Amino acid sequence: MAADKSQQQDEDKNDWLGHVVRLGLMIWAIGVITANYMGMFKQSIDVTFSASILSSMAASYGLTVGRNTTKKEDKPKVDETTPSVPKK
Repeated sequence: MAADKSQQQDEDKNDWLGHVVRLGLMIWAIGVITANYMGMFKQSIDVTFSASILSSMAASYGLTVGRNTTKKEDKPKVDETTPSVPKK
């Protein structure tokens, strides 16, 4: 019982550190993307890496970036209520 409490406390200590690292990376990525968009760099940089870091960190918190659309069902081309006519 005492070992379980000790193990739980250790996990809690590591948990907050993980959150701090993830939030730090998210803030860094948002800063790089924003600075590039505002033209603060002398030359434009590729923000693909920063965007992928931001996307993966947001996904680790359950946030998804993108569309959540569902595809519409395709209607059948042949009306299923009409009887088929046999070929001669």
